[in-house]
Amino acid sequence: MAIEFDTLQFAAMELRDEIIPFDEAGLEALSTAQLREQSDAREALHDYVTALWNRAQAKEPDAAPNDEFAALRGLRDITEALRDYANVILLEREG
Repeated sequence: MAIEFDTLQFAAMELRDEIIPFDEAGLEALSTAQLREQSDAREALHDYVTALWNRAQAKEPDAAPNDEFAALRGLRDITEALRDYANVILLEREG
């Protein structure tokens, strides 16, 4: 069952926005060393998902608007947001 790209993309954006308060509370509770580890782990996950996305685009240059790749694009958006949010908190904490 294929889900339309716009629908899945919207759902991913909603999920990203809804998880931020929970993510913020969890990240704030971590020590700086733990936060750095979390940031590194999120970077690694985002790099992995981005590599999957890049392979999909290499095989299918028009992958971005293609419904077949919507889930992968949505996951990439979510991992990017999680990575970026951890980095923002880490930068604020480390000054």
